[in-house]
Amino acid sequence: MSMRFRRPSEKTVKILQMVGIGVLVVGLGAAPSPRALWRIFRELRMEDTPRNRKWIRRRLHALHEQKYVSVRDERYSLSEIGERVMRENRLWTLSIQKPSTWDGEWHLVVFDIPQQKSRVRIPFVRQLQNLGFAYYQRSVWLHPYPCEDEVREIAIFHDILPFISFIRATHLDGSSEYRKHFKLNTK
Repeated sequence: MSMRFRRPSEKTVKILQMVGIGVLVVGLGAAPSPRALWRIFRELRMEDTPRNRKWIRRRLHALHEQKYVSVRDERYSLSEIGERVMRENRLWTLSIQKPSTWDGEWHLVVFDIPQQKSRVRIPFVRQLQNLGFAYYQRSVWLHPYPCEDEVREIAIFHDILPFISFIRATHLDGSSEYRKHFKLNTK
């Protein structure tokens, strides 16, 4: 998909999550029902005030205008764009598990993204950085802990998995600097 998306705010993501699980039922005038409003207030930790009710109605209307949600059978539901936004948001919540001790292996991600998919290079690299990867050299990033599953999920989302390779190494030039960077015990 060639469309670019701006990451939505935390409150917007929570509203989209509630839409995704079918919590929001449409009341009169395509506004959320009182029960749905109560749930939104609780989830967003907001007070039930006229100003906040207006904000929620405007936010839901904006999400509908942005085509993130649609109204079907008296329920809000995620559109294809909304589902993609939620999948992309999930990528930003991924994390790499840190074992109690480092096994001495470096995990490298090497990629050669073709020109026709170059638009996903920067988002892919930003997500590697978000996972805590360190730059080693052009198109080579490293991490001290197993991370293939997380990187595969990101690569599948961006449709670049065939262009990604994984390498495990016990020796790495400049490893003392990377040990300091990742705060690893020196052996």
